[in-house]
Amino acid sequence: MKDTLLKKLREENKFGTDLIAAKIDTSIEEYLELENGIRKLDLLQAAKLGDLYDIDPRHLLELAESINYNIGTYSRTIYSSNYFEKGE
Repeated sequence: MKDTLLKKLREENKFGTDLIAAKIDTSIEEYLELENGIRKLDLLQAAKLGDLYDIDPRHLLELAESINYNIGTYSRTIYSSNYFEKGE
């Protein structure tokens, strides 16, 4: 099974599923369904995760694949035709 964006973000930040589930007010089982693509994030959950990971929550709601580029002092992520850049 391919890793999802939510799983990659959680693992990169070394967060446990219990912490993330608590942050978005859901059970661990329901969070794992979100992470595995069985359930879809709602707007409030996306907003909370966006705050936690310091990214635009709209990117968490997208269905398209993403490509991550780390170049110099900037981290870039391409989401289909949308572009998001965050300076470090």
